[in-house]
Amino acid sequence: MEKNIFIIAGANGSGKTTFINVFNKNKGLAFVNADEIAKALSPSDLNKKRIEAGKIFLKNIYDYLSKSISFIIETTLSGKYIKKIIKESKDRGYNVIIIYIFTDNPSINFRRIKGRVLKGGHDIPKSDVVRRFERSRNLFWKEYKDMANEWFLFYNGEDDFEEIAYFKENYLTVLNEFLYKQFGGSI
Repeated sequence: MEKNIFIIAGANGSGKTTFINVFNKNKGLAFVNADEIAKALSPSDLNKKRIEAGKIFLKNIYDYLSKSISFIIETTLSGKYIKKIIKESKDRGYNVIIIYIFTDNPSINFRRIKGRVLKGGHDIPKSDVVRRFERSRNLFWKEYKDMANEWFLFYNGEDDFEEIAYFKENYLTVLNEFLYKQFGGSI
């Protein structure tokens, strides 16, 4: 049985959770998200339990790896800790699949985060969104995509998710040349 780790990545407000809800609907995979863990620990103040949530996040990942369970991680991909998880996953025979979701610019992400907050969701400071927006794109493009067995690039502008390109079985397929160049050229 094939073991997969799906890393759904992108800046805050890019649509990762929305994507996962559709993607995982029929798969029923375990799902690890540090923000959701923090919300469960402290619904009124995520920042209060962020460190504890991070520890539980990593524990859950390593539990799934030790049980050879396929699962999904949601991350901004703006840190380097995922490198260790990818290496450990591959060492244990996992297929690592990164699905990266991007928007044109942080202002789209700001609007989405504001909408989420109005519905009772968590807020992210604009400075964090801007910092993670660029860092996440750069790390995906320059480091993480080359570590994955497969990767998929999705654009989530104003309308809906559009698959732009994918790398599978050592072959790159570009479905939207303009957006692919726009993404890669901005890095």
